[in-house]
Amino acid sequence: MKNYELLLMFNASQEESADKTVDKYKNIIANKGGSVDRYEDWGNMKLAYNINKNNKARYILMNFQANDEILKEISGLIKFNDSILRHLFLLKNKPITEPSIMMLNKDRM
Repeated sequence: MKNYELLLMFNASQEESADKTVDKYKNIIANKGGSVDRYEDWGNMKLAYNINKNNKARYILMNFQANDEILKEISGLIKFNDSILRHLFLLKNKPITEPSIMMLNKDRM
């Protein structure tokens, strides 16, 4: 199993769709033998530039352990999901479980 980080940017006006989509991805990971190490919902934030006429997006960060089969399935689902404006997969050296800087800053505000 490899360690991955996935950042998803959802259309801010489709919150229910975002929750269902993320739950679906978590179930795929769990059912195929992977595990979710960290899940963070950063909420809605203003974009630096408009994407598909949207100036805000809901950001969700997930760190998980998965094999190539799981990664291919999630990548395929993301490709055909219109509520996802942008996404980014990163391969990590080790599992990451501690809160991100974004979540630490939310606690201070």
